[in-house]
Amino acid sequence: MAVTQDDLRSVIRELLAEELAEIQGEAATPPPAVRAEEVSIDTDEALGAFVKRILELAADDKARAEIEQGRHVFRLANVTRPEGAAPSARPAPRAAPARYERGLVTEKDIAKLPAGIAVIEAGKRVRFTPLARDELRRRGIKIERTRS
Repeated sequence: MAVTQDDLRSVIRELLAEELAEIQGEAATPPPAVRAEEVSIDTDEALGAFVKRILELAADDKARAEIEQGRHVFRLANVTRPEGAAPSARPAPRAAPARYERGLVTEKDIAKLPAGIAVIEAGKRVRFTPLARDELRRRGIKIERTRS
């Protein structure tokens, strides 16, 4: 069984949450589990079946919330991608650069960026967590420092 970057990140997040909670004197609460459902869409019938599955899940408020929060994800079955490759063969359109003036930028901040961002403009007082830098590298996003 191969370990993916997502698996490693999940383990790191859990460990960090436990350590931070211990430091702060709180009981650590594990992050919600992510359920991955593999789908194979190679015919019109398979696509129709997948749409029906989504509609069934959307009828259940709890299932819909899990999908919206990223705790229930769908992955294409039988897809082999090189490490770090984007799921789509089509390049995303380039978007305007994201801008950060100060503070700490985390992996979650980077994950919230829309597809197509190629550059982040960061002030000299902005710092990036190691996981944020990994995510930037994985997505091919460059950091440009500004003078502010």
